[in-house]
Amino acid sequence: MKRPAIDGGRLLRDIEELNRLGAEPGPGINRVAYSPADMAGRQLVGDWLRELGFSVRQDEAGNVSGVLPGTADGLPPLALGSHTDTVPNGGPLDGTLGVAAAVACARSLSAGSTRLRHPLEIIDFAAEEATMGGGLLGSRALSGQLEKGFGDAAGWDGRPVSEHLAGAGLDWRGLAAARREPGSLAAYLELHIEQGAILDRSGVPVAVVPGIVGIRRYQVVFTGQANHAGTTPMDQRDDALVKAVPFVLDVEGVGRELGLVATVGTFAVLPGASNVIPGRVELSFEIRSLDDGLLDQAGKRLLGAAEERGGEPRPISASAPVQSSPQVVSALEAACENLGQAHRLLPSGAGHDAMSIAAISQSAMLFIPSRGGISHAPEEYSTPEQCVAGAEVLLAGLLELDARLD
Repeated sequence: MKRPAIDGGRLLRDIEELNRLGAEPGPGINRVAYSPADMAGRQLVGDWLRELGFSVRQDEAGNVSGVLPGTADGLPPLALGSHTDTVPNGGPLDGTLGVAAAVACARSLSAGSTRLRHPLEIIDFAAEEATMGGGLLGSRALSGQLEKGFGDAAGWDGRPVSEHLAGAGLDWRGLAAARREPGSLAAYLELHIEQGAILDRSGVPVAVVPGIVGIRRYQVVFTGQANHAGTTPMDQRDDALVKAVPFVLDVEGVGRELGLVATVGTFAVLPGASNVIPGRVELSFEIRSLDDGLLDQAGKRLLGAAEERGGEPRPISASAPVQSSPQVVSALEAACENLGQAHRLLPSGAGHDAMSIAAISQSAMLFIPSRGGISHAPEEYSTPEQCVAGAEVLLAGLLELDARLD
């Protein structure tokens, strides 16, 4: 039987059509979660799926999904998906590629009159970007991981999340009804741009993602004594900034030494006048790794370093690393090999819907290169050939899983 193939031209046209929604105002793409442009994009995806014979619904969180029955009885769906919401002034491919590629897989199966044994589900997750008080809102709702009081959190524009949801015809108090049970999906696959430059610099066209890093965030406050900068001798100063600056280098050094990423992301000097000795510095830093042991080690060292330099550190948040399903990773690697597609393993340094869905289903991801590692910006770019190649591997991985899973 001839293997189904992706219609690359149609895939690229679908991406262009989606990106006409949210092309204004401002530069880049503006389909911020629950905005009219975002909801129009979800409607468009739903229309495409209906044309292909899918049964389509929007759940209580705004996730749009379509299901096409399989040929075998009693099997849970194999799911493909990503998101079509963007950050303000975002790029054209982050999330959008994954949804359009999922639809392209469905189109190729339809064109070849190919039916999977499993039902096929395609999901356009709502509010993946961290614009609603945090990221992954739709996939966290679907996997039962929403925290209490999320509706009161401030969205990207300062308005509460509950107000954004209401504007889209959704009630934040009902989002828990979107929850699905563990095992309700056979497996979940997501294609995404890398959002870093590792593939671009190495020349490798595809990566299989073995896991998504854990993230731990901390705040540190350094306290000194604010005083007149002109009248206080150097040997009589208690300068909070002088205490804080070496700690910034500690964060950089620990990240390099242990082989993880460590970043000071916010830094406030108070009272913030050129003629006043800094009396207080507030900073936040984060560490990311796929290895919980490394996160423990780095966190312990940096908390100790902060205290030694006179700071008062405290944890802000922590998310555990999420390992991809070995069975799904194996199927994706086999798909690359069957296509003769060069590939490598590459953990994700950013969060994705796949990390939420891992709580209820086997999951894994594919990456294609991002030119220059640029993402969340209008300059975000992957070549048309790279986009089509990623969709081809996604389709091959779907077929491989359909044959392997009961």
